[in-house]
Amino acid sequence: MLTDLLAQTWRSARSRWLRTLLTASGIVWGLALFICLSAVGEGSRLHYQEKMQALGRKVIYTFPGSIAGRSGSERTTRSIALKREDPARLPGSPQIERAAAELWTGPRPLKGGGRTKIVWTYGVEPDAEHIRNFRIGTGRFITPEDVETRARVLVLGAKIAERVFGRRPAVGATVRLDGYPFRVVGVSERKGMQMVNMGPLDDEQVLMPISTAQTLFTRSDAISYVLYDPLSRDAGEDSMLRVRSLLSRHHHFGPRDDQAVEFFNSAEMMRVIEGMGWALQIFLGACGFMTLAAGGVGVMNTMLVAVAERTRELALRKALGATNRDVFIGLLLETVFLTVAAGIGGLLVGTGLVAGLQAIHDATVRDNFLVSRPVLSLATVMLAFTLLVCTGIAAGLVPARRAARLDPAEGLRDE
Repeated sequence: MLTDLLAQTWRSARSRWLRTLLTASGIVWGLALFICLSAVGEGSRLHYQEKMQALGRKVIYTFPGSIAGRSGSERTTRSIALKREDPARLPGSPQIERAAAELWTGPRPLKGGGRTKIVWTYGVEPDAEHIRNFRIGTGRFITPEDVETRARVLVLGAKIAERVFGRRPAVGATVRLDGYPFRVVGVSERKGMQMVNMGPLDDEQVLMPISTAQTLFTRSDAISYVLYDPLSRDAGEDSMLRVRSLLSRHHHFGPRDDQAVEFFNSAEMMRVIEGMGWALQIFLGACGFMTLAAGGVGVMNTMLVAVAERTRELALRKALGATNRDVFIGLLLETVFLTVAAGIGGLLVGTGLVAGLQAIHDATVRDNFLVSRPVLSLATVMLAFTLLVCTGIAAGLVPARRAARLDPAEGLRDE
């Protein structure tokens, strides 16, 4: 039965090869476009998610604010000064995983490798590596021993290392920062452009132990802000309430005073970006699906014409004993086979186009914030194949039903 049906499908397609080719081209183009647009949408979603996570996967920044006096006048306003001891008080809370202090020490001249550059400098603690999603390319990050001994060591951002040392290795080199000698112990991996960053890009920062920064540059135990990781992104809101309550005990302000300390929760921005990414992917996928549906309509119209042209053949088959069910299933399977055959070509064309776009991206784009690399996932291919089968079934229902309802006597008489 299956062999006869395939042979019949082949004979029908060969006898009307031009019509079959034009009909199949609609399926090929629709499926290829669906695959390409889905890959572009998925690539865009992952691209912007990665750029957002460059700041930190779930980091929350805590900035010092001010407290108004009882009279509410500006003269009685008291500023909050966060201290190095504050981050150590936070991980005791069940909502907080780790915390670190950070100190901005401004732009300073860095001399090394025969060059002098103005760089942005920060004093950090070891946990900043995880909280801020730093990845060390060569060397190491700041260690607890560096902070304890006020070591004069630096971790260079990828772009700073390239500007100062070029292609020469930076780790182990001695440089002078604002006149003080330092040893380079690490160079970070390149992050590229970021959707959100506090100050300059991470690739353009120079990091030192926070104790060293306080000793040499600020000569104060105050810090710029506290950054911490909640246990999860969903715990961000509760953790901010807990952090405000913990800090209020040591800085003497009300635990509900939202002006005393202010927060930037990266998870809120990530949710917005992820929502935009999913919306873009759904929109592009819908565009591809509409094109695929248009190809299905073309297949249905072609099969309706084929049924009209094969009226005598179908009437003769029914007169010889074929049931309505036999004719219905035969025409439906014929449509599905034709659709799937064209769909295989669409899968090949679509994956080929995605591979070509990926090759062009890899060859021409180095660090473009707006251009994402298409990502073709197995889920996309499976979804495309499922839609293809559904399209073939939907396109074959009307022609198959019309053929099944054909009266043999009327069909033979009309012919």
